Formats: sequence, C-alpha cells, structure tokens
Amino acid sequence: MSRETNVVAFLVAFVSLVLFAQAMFSIHLMLYSWEYPERLLSSQAPSSYLRPRFSFTVLLPARHEQAVIYETIKKVWSASYPAHLLEIVVICSLDDEETIAAAGCAIREIGSPHVRVETFLAPPINKPHGLNVGLQRSRNQVVTIFDAEDDIDPNIFNMINTVMIKEGVGIVQAGVQLMNFADHWFGIHNCLEYFFWFKSRLHFHAHVGMIPLGGNTIFIRRDLLMRIGGWDEQCLTEDAEIGLRLSVLGEHIRVIYDARYVTREEIPVSVSEFVKQRTRWQQGFLQVLWKGTWLELPLFRQRLLAFYTLSFPYIQAL
Repeated sequence: MSRETNVVAFLVAFVSLVLFAQAMFSIHLMLYSWEYPERLLSSQAPSSYLRPRFSFTVLLPARHEQAVIYETIKKVWSASYPAHLLEIVVICSLDDEETIAAAGCAIREIGSPHVRVETFLAPPINKPHGLNVGLQRSRNQVVTIFDAEDDIDPNIFNMINTVMIKEGVGIVQAGVQLMNFADHWFGIHNCLEYFFWFKSRLHFHAHVGMIPLGGNTIFIRRDLLMRIGGWDEQCLTEDAEIGLRLSVLGEHIRVIYDARYVTREEIPVSVSEFVKQRTRWQQGFLQVLWKGTWLELPLFRQRLLAFYTLSFPYIQAL
C-alpha cells in the first residue's frame, strides 16, 4: 500500500472511532436517568406538599403573542397557590400594542395589583432585555419564566416550594413537554428530543455541575439573579448562558422531570420556523463558547462537558 493510502485509511479509522465514541456518549446521556433506580427516583417530584413559604414572580416575556397571552395569564393566575404569594409580570416592548391590549384584558378581569404589564422601549428588543426589565420591576423571592404560549400545571408552585424547602436549593429546572407531535413530520422527533433532554441529559449535567438551563419553567432565587447581574442581553441563548454563570458560582441546580408537572408547549409551526429556532440556538451556543465563561468552572470535567456541549454545532457540521 502507498503512503497516501495508509494516511487515508488512518484518517478514516480515526474519524470512525471519534464518531463512534460520540454516538456512544450521546446514548449514555439519553439513558443516564434509567441506569440506576435511584437516579430515576431522583427525577420525580415530591408526593406531598409543604406549606407555602416562598413567594414567586412569574415573568412572561411576550412579543406579538396577542393570540395566546390572555389564556396564559389566566392559567398562571388560577394556579393552586396563595394569590398573595404570586405576582405575574408580562413584559412587552412599547410598540407591541396588540399584545399589550390582549394582556390588559386578562389583567382587568383578574383585578389584582399583583398582575401587570411592564414595557420597555430602549434596544435591544429581545427576550433577555425583557427579562432584566421584569427582574428590576418585581419583588418576590423566586423568579420563574414561562413563555407566552405555555400551559402549566396548577400545582407547579406547590411542588417547587416544597423542593426548595426540603432540599435547600436555590435553582430548580422543571420539565417541558411538547404536545402536538402529530402535526408535522418532524414533530415526533422534536418531542422525543425534548423528553430525553429534560428527563435524562439535564440530570447528567446537574450531576457534573455544569448545566445549560432551559428557556422556561426554571425557578431561581432573586438574590442569585441579582448577584450575577441578570441575563446577558446580547446572547441568543440567554438561558444556557445564565446557567453557566450560575454553575460557576457553584450553585446546585436541581432538575425535576415528572409527567404530572411538565409545562406543555407546541412544536414550531413550520419547517422554516423550526430552522430559525435551531439556527438561533446554534449561534447562541457558539456565542457562549467564545465568551469563555465556561473556562471559569473549577473542575476539568465541568469544562470538558461545557466545551463538548457548546461546540456541538461544530461537531454536527463535521
């Protein structure tokens, strides 16, 4: 065999082994929660609730969501938790008059000062800017985020209150489940992806101590958010980025995926919207990778997992 043939054969073998290792690691991440019974049990929510202690601020960032924001506000406010321990802050840019009007209808019907709209005008007009506005203009102990179209479980606040009291944690990532898997050809794959991400992979990340948080159904104590200065308004994946900064602090992030308490969402409405979503995610992960916050993680295995996770757009391209 010629030297060139040997080089090609070596490269093919090397790339094959790398891809095989990557595939096996992906399978390990997907099945991590099922490897031992105690892991599966740890992903479940408590079976009973403690007395409500924590107060919750629900941030609802909305942009051109006039079709769904009314029902979401009503659904969140009807949760089985004391009303005086809840506040709902809908955040809109000032030019989004239709969403503001739809939210106003729900707020007038509820008739509580704990439910209101906060607006902003200065750029950037994006979700992390809105979240920072909501953080500065709210007051309750635990801050959570729901998207404008989310369908939440009525006992989600009771469950989180109980976990935070029992386990002394300041951050809880609860589950998200996509529902309309039969609407598009990619729907079932999208639903399975979310299921394995929240049910298994995030538990592995939490075990290692490096976790890119989800965009909603995340509960964070206000003092932790204020300590790190809120969300990065220039980042396309502000949820993953803030998760890394909280991991750098050494804060334990509790992950719970229990079918009784998942937040229900819909998959993107078309292939083009799906591509836009994933393009933003990939660009955002690369932003976070180059920002370099992950280099401040104290343990090598944390930094290695962060590099692997954030550089995955390059791995997929390869």
